[in-house]
Amino acid sequence: MFFLAVQRGRICNRPCAAQLRAVVQNTVYMSLRMVNKRHIRLISLYWIRYAVRSGAGLVFLMIALLFGLSAAQSVVAPIELMIAHQTEKGHTAKPDEIVATIVRRGRPIIQWVLGSKVQHGSVSLAGMQQFQPSTQTSRTKQAGLEKRPPADQWTSFLLDERPALLSVIFFILMFGMPLLIPFIAFNQISGDAQTLGLRYVLLRTERVNIFLGRFLGTAIFSVLVMALIIVTIALYLAIKVNIYPTILLAAWSLRGFVTLAILILPYIALCSWISASVDSSFFSLTLSNMVIGGVLLGAYVGRLAWEPAIYLKYALPWGLQNHLLHPELTHSVGTALACLGYTAVFLLLGCRHFEKRDL
Repeated sequence: MFFLAVQRGRICNRPCAAQLRAVVQNTVYMSLRMVNKRHIRLISLYWIRYAVRSGAGLVFLMIALLFGLSAAQSVVAPIELMIAHQTEKGHTAKPDEIVATIVRRGRPIIQWVLGSKVQHGSVSLAGMQQFQPSTQTSRTKQAGLEKRPPADQWTSFLLDERPALLSVIFFILMFGMPLLIPFIAFNQISGDAQTLGLRYVLLRTERVNIFLGRFLGTAIFSVLVMALIIVTIALYLAIKVNIYPTILLAAWSLRGFVTLAILILPYIALCSWISASVDSSFFSLTLSNMVIGGVLLGAYVGRLAWEPAIYLKYALPWGLQNHLLHPELTHSVGTALACLGYTAVFLLLGCRHFEKRDL
């Protein structure tokens, strides 16, 4: 209606921003009206099968497994060597001593990863009492822990209250998985747009259903891969290493899986937007990797010349994703909602662009 008014010379006197906002709202409303849940479900299931048949899904599966299991092995291998060394000397491996060694070695790493992000964080120490004997020494240690800065409290939660090995592995996966997501999400739209194959699909459904269905299929496949990685690592730690209670290991593994599942959604949505904007699969893959990696690299490199450049990382969830493992539930839930907000924005922009583009 806005463009018809322009052609007839009857543009209203509202500001341009209000007119554009009305056009956007009308576009969103029309897109939502054409959403068909049944079509989205069928497209998503087909897209999962197509990803495996085309090879992209298998490539992503192998790359993700290689990265995840290699990261876990690099963390677990020194502990296994220590257990084997104690066994060769005729000593029985003591889980308490092994856990203390892991915490001592892992604390500087976790503190460096968290850095200034946790300056204003806090955590209750009530849960730590179950892992410490009720002696004067433990009360003295707890009193000293209360005097630590918030960063050390968060580190203590991740290393003392939760399985330290899993905590370190989770942070490695949270850093690396966003960089691997383009290998599965780069070709949601661009390949069919290049070969004009979408014209035949559009005879049976609307564009918004294609866009959301392929995003959902990519997300489901990626989450299943995350589940496979986490289950494999958790089973290895429970059977082979066996230094943590099984219930605690299972609970923290579930928390890590949920964290990774939520974390990858914004990056998949970003790749959906990029894939809907270009006609070349290779260019979509390249551009997705450049944007995801470039935001993080640009933030830290730009910081050397201009301190506020560090805030560039908040253009993507890079700046807040570590808070998904925050000890306070309200804080971690708020971060999860922020990640879902990123996802909704990227999907909206991608869907709007896909609705307007020429196929």
